[in-house]
Amino acid sequence: MRSAEMTGRERILAAMRHEEPDRVPISPRVFAWFQTEFGSMSLAVMMEKLPDMDFMHIISDGTSNTLSSYPDEYNLPNVSVDQKKYQDGNYVVVERTFHTPAGDLSDRTKIPPGGREYGVSPNPIKTEHVVKGPDDLDALMYILCDINTNFDFVHKTQEQIGERGVVMVYIYSALTHHAGYARDMQDLMMDYYDDRAFFDKLVGIFQERSLTQIKAAMEGGAKFIFGSWYFNSLSAGWSPAIFEEVFVPQIREHVELTHSYDAYYDYYDDGKLAGTMEMIADTGVDVLETCTPPPVGDFDLATAKEKIGSKTTLKGYVDLLYVVKHGTPELVERSVREAMELAKPGGGFIIGSSDSFREGTPRENVDTYFEACKRYGTYE
Repeated sequence: MRSAEMTGRERILAAMRHEEPDRVPISPRVFAWFQTEFGSMSLAVMMEKLPDMDFMHIISDGTSNTLSSYPDEYNLPNVSVDQKKYQDGNYVVVERTFHTPAGDLSDRTKIPPGGREYGVSPNPIKTEHVVKGPDDLDALMYILCDINTNFDFVHKTQEQIGERGVVMVYIYSALTHHAGYARDMQDLMMDYYDDRAFFDKLVGIFQERSLTQIKAAMEGGAKFIFGSWYFNSLSAGWSPAIFEEVFVPQIREHVELTHSYDAYYDYYDDGKLAGTMEMIADTGVDVLETCTPPPVGDFDLATAKEKIGSKTTLKGYVDLLYVVKHGTPELVERSVREAMELAKPGGGFIIGSSDSFREGTPRENVDTYFEACKRYGTYE
């Protein structure tokens, strides 16, 4: 007998609890495509234009990140900033020197233009990092902004979404946009071997901050954490052994803190997961995404369903590039159908995408994706 029709929020929660909802929740990442298709990333416009979307809406925790933002003015007590911005070909270059009571720090970043060959929201390129060595750690503390404690905006966003879905507070791992922006990732990998005490201290600074951010969000009434761990991915170059030794305990701290408030934790890595998915699942994460299949990733959905599907909800999977962007509507439908056949039984599956649908994706393919998700995702 078919389940009674549920709201988006109800079916997302059912999937997270490994219950069978009326249908598999449909929650792809769509921001890049939506911006080019409709000229907006407004939540209100998305809710209007995507009536079949079950929203797992991601929102910043509100803490400013000096390492990834370049305002004209900085609110850093006891710190003065010399900043120069200039055009260099296609790039805007930002050169900064932070004068702190513990010494000076400097960095240099090249920012490519959005909306062109670099994509809607291209990543900056850091050609100089603020942390050059252990002597910079005391000064680093002065340029880290106070952690936000006012989460009224999260509640307002949840009111706007209503029963269409849930709001997840975005928390970066100790590496993602944190230690991996403060210091070059290749240097960090060498630090693990050459100066372990320095490595542990730098990463530990941001691990403690991320835990404080989670606690602030929980105290502010958030119910869902979106943990971004793609800097920790095997795709970034880390070995499974280092992942297990260093990062698994950090993930577990995130999850246990979140669960202590009866909230849910969604783990995000859009890279290779075959070698880490069981470690991640063992930490107790409620959702694992994006489950990227070959050739971009290495995720085998059938294997994952068998090994971790009973304890971790799987989310994502449909390839944004070779299926949804460059494929045919027939390939999109076939990929969705296969995903449903493999992961739908017994619940614990949210169909999504390997990352955000990209600009240039045919509207016909996106429409086919949603239609196929509804057709093949229903529970009888």
